[in-house]
Amino acid sequence: MPTLQRFPASRVLMVADDHLLPHVHVKRNDGRECTVDIDTLEIKGRIAAREIRDELVWIAANRALLHGEWRRYNP
Repeated sequence: MPTLQRFPASRVLMVADDHLLPHVHVKRNDGRECTVDIDTLEIKGRIAAREIRDELVWIAANRALLHGEWRRYNP
């Protein structure tokens, strides 16, 4: 599971051979995690949007990169 970006309280990761629509995983340092849809920024999991504001801004700003990585890890 490659780390795409690190933040003080979390990491943004992508899983190879994953399921669903293109998404990333956000893992908080406290062990909680969620998935974030790359296109819609919809969050699924036990993390509120207010807790990952910076991560959502980064995901939105890097959609092209993330789609490229999704295609690379999920052919």
